[in-house]
Amino acid sequence: MVNEKKSEIIGVIHARGGSKRIPLKNIKLLGGRPLISYMIKAALGSRLLDRVIVSTDHPEIKRISLECGAEVPFVRPPHLAEDCPSEWVTRHAVEFVENEEGHKINIVVTMQPTTPFCLADDIDECISLLLAEEGLNSVFSVKQIHDRPEWMFRVKENSAAELFMSGEMKGERGVFQSLERMVIPNGAAYATRRDSLFTEGAIISKKTGVHIMPPERSVDIDEPIDMLFAEFLFLQKEGK
Repeated sequence: MVNEKKSEIIGVIHARGGSKRIPLKNIKLLGGRPLISYMIKAALGSRLLDRVIVSTDHPEIKRISLECGAEVPFVRPPHLAEDCPSEWVTRHAVEFVENEEGHKINIVVTMQPTTPFCLADDIDECISLLLAEEGLNSVFSVKQIHDRPEWMFRVKENSAAELFMSGEMKGERGVFQSLERMVIPNGAAYATRRDSLFTEGAIISKKTGVHIMPPERSVDIDEPIDMLFAEFLFLQKEGK
């Protein structure tokens, strides 16, 4: 059935139930609220998203997501509920919306509940840059790195080590301020043109741009210690 509503830009929050390091991580409490509620709030506050969809396989995540105001119009298929590439999950959601609405969308924004301090403005910055730059097919949120690849070593047999990158560990290479700025995805938001997602099979396309977020908004919860740090930051923000 064709939906009368026409969506040009949709947001898809990935929230499967089978996280391994922190069981049911996406609904663990942070500051007394389920973790996923923070990203849903940011996405619903976006000026540019037409729909906010949570892709999940878990009934409790679905219930909480609906209570927070997101849509959960389908149950994620079993083959997408295991460890699988993010682009497969996003593509599945796009195909669902296009079948439901009867037309192609323009941009899809992939989001993760594990970056709870992301703001609506961060999501909109990714979308706005993508809309403004015709030469880009994706824009994603990042943080600046301080653990430099120029300083990294491979560990060989008998505790021997060799530089990961060619050259020598001396001179300007050891001065952070002398090295070019480098960034890494922080997991918050990935805005991708629909056609690029399907032709390249990636949410980060070959022609991509970045939106740099500050470290305090780039916390990505992966390990239990990350949750402790996020709780600390939350309390600091609340002045407690």
